[in-house]
Amino acid sequence: MKLLGMPHIHMIELYNEHYCYDVNTNAIFKLSDELAEYLHEVIRTRECDLKNIKLSQEAQEGLNYLLSQGLLQPLNDNLEIEHLETSVLENMYSDNLKGIILQVTQNCNLRCKYCVYSGSYVNRQHNNKRMSLDTAKAIIDFFWSHSGKSNDVSFGFYGGEPLLEFELIKDVVAYIKQKFVGKKYIFTITTNATLLKEEQIKFLAENNFNLVISLDGPAEIQDANRVFADGESGTFETVMNNLKKVKEINEDYYSNISFNAVIDLSQNFSCANDFFLSYDMVKNSGITGNFVSNTNRKEEMNFKLQFYIDSLYELFKIYLYYANDKNFYSRYKPSLLDASVRSIRSGMYERFVSKNMVSGKITTGGQCLPGIQRFFVNVDGDFYPCERVDESSESLCIGSIKKGFDICKASKILNIAQLTKNECRKCWCFNMCTQCVSMAEQNGELSAPMRLSNCLGVKANIENEIKNYIVLRSHQARIGEEF
Repeated sequence: MKLLGMPHIHMIELYNEHYCYDVNTNAIFKLSDELAEYLHEVIRTRECDLKNIKLSQEAQEGLNYLLSQGLLQPLNDNLEIEHLETSVLENMYSDNLKGIILQVTQNCNLRCKYCVYSGSYVNRQHNNKRMSLDTAKAIIDFFWSHSGKSNDVSFGFYGGEPLLEFELIKDVVAYIKQKFVGKKYIFTITTNATLLKEEQIKFLAENNFNLVISLDGPAEIQDANRVFADGESGTFETVMNNLKKVKEINEDYYSNISFNAVIDLSQNFSCANDFFLSYDMVKNSGITGNFVSNTNRKEEMNFKLQFYIDSLYELFKIYLYYANDKNFYSRYKPSLLDASVRSIRSGMYERFVSKNMVSGKITTGGQCLPGIQRFFVNVDGDFYPCERVDESSESLCIGSIKKGFDICKASKILNIAQLTKNECRKCWCFNMCTQCVSMAEQNGELSAPMRLSNCLGVKANIENEIKNYIVLRSHQARIGEEF
């Protein structure tokens, strides 16, 4: 058997071994030295029928087997880039919404140095805008009428600092309870925890709020960036005192607390990571680490080589944890970077074969269903795909409380890959791309050059994930349900 055309593959070298990622099927498989050399030459020369290379019988049998399994096939140029959910997006918006996040204020009592509203990012700054009760009620009414098929719904409160609008939150929660009788609902609030007083703590506990607290690490890490509005006073001591207060008032409620840490590449990673692994007030709580955003940042971020070394060492320990031999690192506690490892499961283990190869349509990875997973409404009642996008950008607004969903704009966001379809169609990283629409926004518009400028970094990260996946699988790591 011979290759039918230029195979749509990506070759990977790892520890003097050869692997192939087959883009059409998402399969990852090992190659012999001879077959790897042959495929490298095919790719180099762009010639499928190499007259100057005679494969051994063993290599030819290997090639025949791969071809018989539908692997090493050429790119299908007839496939159209369109998300499969495009045609049902309007129906999903009509009565399938599952959660909503309300931005109750754009004001904050802190001035975190890396915050997207700090002035370090294009078009985003703190202001005193707040959501009125009338707007909040109208949003809840809208969500109620568009979530009819959802038995379980969620409500998030976001800012700025949402506890600045504690009275509004109380009124909105009361209205939700009145409106959503017969449905299961959960409340979540993301806060810097500096305003947690007895009244707030009791209210949050009584209503079983999931309490997500922004905390970056010990005092030297937290106070380097997370400062009060005077720009100097640190917040660590205040947050710790308020956490103690939660335990004193309602110790059982403490289990509802999780932490979100912003990982600053200029800080001491090991110090922050060790804090979440060992400090009594936080070590038994969930922790999510997110790197400082570089999207639409005015200046390049500072980067310390030691940070890179420390984070790699931590990743190494986590991989040992997942690939342990029943005793080595068996008690290792997942850390700040655990989410990075878990992404291997969503990106690799759960990659689905023949993804979106239906009706001649395919779509890249990376873009969520805008407003479905995390429906974000700002203080003015404008709709956005999630809380992470720039709400000052008109191109990312997918509707409003007055006009409802803008299906055309939502569809454009869902199909952001059409912006760079010629490049995306040929890209080996097509299925596992992690670029969402926020990475394509520039100066209020969706920009093809901006999207393409991220490609090298995305490809490098995905290739590393594939390599890590290969290593973990070779050690029979738990990449199934337990991962």
